[in-house]
Amino acid sequence: MDIVYEWEDIFRDMLALDFSFDNTKRKNKRVLKIPYLSNLFTTWDNAIKFDLYIGDTAGMNKKNIIPIIIDFYANDKSLEMFFRCYRRHKLVIVSSFEVYHYLKSHNCPFNIAHLPLSIPDKYRISKDSFHEKKYDLILMGRQNNMLMQFLNNYKMRNVDFSYVYVKQENGHFRYYTSEGQYVGDADTRSKYIDMMRKARVGFWSTPGMDGGEQYTNGFNQVTPRFLEYIACGCHIVARYPQNEDTMYYNIGTITPSIESYDEFESFLNKAINTPVDYEKYANYLSNHYTSNRVLQLEQIIREL
Repeated sequence: MDIVYEWEDIFRDMLALDFSFDNTKRKNKRVLKIPYLSNLFTTWDNAIKFDLYIGDTAGMNKKNIIPIIIDFYANDKSLEMFFRCYRRHKLVIVSSFEVYHYLKSHNCPFNIAHLPLSIPDKYRISKDSFHEKKYDLILMGRQNNMLMQFLNNYKMRNVDFSYVYVKQENGHFRYYTSEGQYVGDADTRSKYIDMMRKARVGFWSTPGMDGGEQYTNGFNQVTPRFLEYIACGCHIVARYPQNEDTMYYNIGTITPSIESYDEFESFLNKAINTPVDYEKYANYLSNHYTSNRVLQLEQIIREL
């Protein structure tokens, strides 16, 4: 949720809005038994809200609220439920361009728009940015199965190669080298970013690749970690399909999709020995800061 809070702060400041804090009574079992009663526990002012996923709509399915859906993994079978849960909104925004086209092709009965995810402006970089690198490779969060197979193969061939990975222990996100040395935790947003900045290379993939299809129903959106790696000055070893989202972000201008072990080995060897082009990275991110998304949202609403 930390990055969502950062987005919300920027939207609030640029649009001169106030926060409307959630009232958990809207989801009370007794309240939900009476139609529309949950609406009394949510704002009647014009509002925008971020939905981490579809479904948490009790008291929120109202014409004065514009939801911005981050993760959309519905399939054809659950689509009618989605339409029903969001039918009263004047506008529904989705972060995935692939999902936008999917909903359009399935005759979505309400107005929809595309507003892609972003990197908060506080992480802005320039051609003169510099991050001191301590680790060759860092594995942040959930990993792609194919890239991990390639890494295990690479490690067997290069026994002295070391990387950093995360383990969740007793509620903490602790990072260790592949040799078992503890290097620190990333329990806060600032520590997470600091850890990423220390790495020359990071792994990234869209979520519906190499087994992820089981929980994304085949959707492959571009996640904020891709932008975070760029802001932290990391080369990116990636796997992704060609779809509306990856083409929107022009992922191929930053990194290729690795399709074989030979490609993996060649790319990783070069990446750990070559500084990133901060000017190229800065120019790329100039289109993807959260302030840009606020301006895009204003335009979307004006055209509604």
